[in-house]
Amino acid sequence: MNIKDFEMDVVAMVNDTVATMISCYYEDHRCEVGMIVGTGCNACYMEEMENVELVEGNEGRMCVNTEWGAFGESGELDEFLLEYDRVVDETSFNPGQQLFEKIIGGKYIGEIVRLVLLKLVNENLLFNGEASEKLKTRGSFESRFISQIER
Repeated sequence: MNIKDFEMDVVAMVNDTVATMISCYYEDHRCEVGMIVGTGCNACYMEEMENVELVEGNEGRMCVNTEWGAFGESGELDEFLLEYDRVVDETSFNPGQQLFEKIIGGKYIGEIVRLVLLKLVNENLLFNGEASEKLKTRGSFESRFISQIER
């Protein structure tokens, strides 16, 4: 089956954060914020058009997608970054970008835990100071393992 096999009019395309807010608004018209804290991290909110400088017109309201996972790219988070956060960023496919997301997003938490465990091993505080090859391997400690251990 091919997309050409369907006849449709696309009227909107939204990301997960905006879709979250819209779906909540369907049930409760007071909902004005959408937030995703999962694999990644983002937020959106409803704003009066008169306060939105990048769009023409002053009437009505619109959804502002903050893309706040990118917060920190100008150094705002530097004093809060731990050594583990810095290693995750430096070894990522996009160093210096999406810093806030890397600090709290589920996609990165497994690697942060692996780095903490490795430091504890290197300081002879865990596993008699002997790290397995698996623990030494970047990306080997999946985020899902944290939930499994906690359970």
